[in-house]
Amino acid sequence: MKKRKIAILGATGLVGRRLAELLVDHPWFEIGMLVGSHQSAGETYEQIWQRKETQLQLHYGIDNWQKRSFPEKLKNIVIRSFNDLLHSDIEYIFSSVPERAGELEQKLLEKGRTVFSNSPYGRFENGNRLVVAEVNSKEMEDQSFIKSPNCVTAGLVLTLAPLRERYGLEQISLTTYQSISGRGDAKYPPELVKGNVYPLHCSQEHTEEYIVREVRKVLNQVIPTSVSCNRVWVQEGHFVDVRVVTTTKITSDQEVRAVFQAYNPLETFNLPTKPDHPLVVINEIGRPRPCQDAWHQNGMAVALGGISTSDEIFDLRFQYVVNNLIRGAAGGVLLNAELYFVIQQDK
Repeated sequence: MKKRKIAILGATGLVGRRLAELLVDHPWFEIGMLVGSHQSAGETYEQIWQRKETQLQLHYGIDNWQKRSFPEKLKNIVIRSFNDLLHSDIEYIFSSVPERAGELEQKLLEKGRTVFSNSPYGRFENGNRLVVAEVNSKEMEDQSFIKSPNCVTAGLVLTLAPLRERYGLEQISLTTYQSISGRGDAKYPPELVKGNVYPLHCSQEHTEEYIVREVRKVLNQVIPTSVSCNRVWVQEGHFVDVRVVTTTKITSDQEVRAVFQAYNPLETFNLPTKPDHPLVVINEIGRPRPCQDAWHQNGMAVALGGISTSDEIFDLRFQYVVNNLIRGAAGGVLLNAELYFVIQQDK
């Protein structure tokens, strides 16, 4: 496949920086432009990267936050403005802008560009497709605006899809323990999260509402869902406790483990970012854990554990860890783009 030139809109943000890392040596795409706000335009990417990573480390504490090293292959690249992008010949955009800047995506669409987006902007509008590659890739056909869901949802629907296919789903209950990197460069006041648990219910973050609506949109089914979200003192990797009521009885823990392990809808696709298996089942007691299990398959696989069919209320309970910055954000956008071009090529 001939390399396609792409731009990253929101390249200076935390997810944008991870996207840039993933694209440095990508066999199908090459970075043609890194786009930031008007304040950052004209600065080198390295300057902004080092400043933001240092600010995070100083804010949360040098012993608590590990900085990401700047990719040497991006050295000397200068951040460009949105106006530069709008008047360029770059057709394909990877976007990670905040919701308040979502109108920039709309302007690109009006100019005929194709946008793969992790931004919350427009996720729930009827005409916009919300896609997790393994779960509902058909939604991408003949589209120029392809959205990815919230990082928790990206992992959740990967675990729910094989259960729905095999057993059917009647009810879902989940509690999230989300890492502080989910806030990005905006940061939390240390007193809220340092050595602590910060409940997000009724906060300015509407994660609970987003997850319910996103699951319905991705799965194209209304399943009664209860969600409770919390931030915890972990740098990267969201831990989620899930409980479900199924339509058909699950006969054993071993049976449902096998269902999870066998789930691999993209097995026949040759995609650079695709994990060999999207779900990794861990049988060790006390797993999965974010620090140990956020990086399976380079952060693209979801780790599951704590599987039990002996609950007195629910038919199944389990926990999973999703890398919120890779599978739940940058990597999910990139995988959607890879699959999109394969689908377009095969038409």
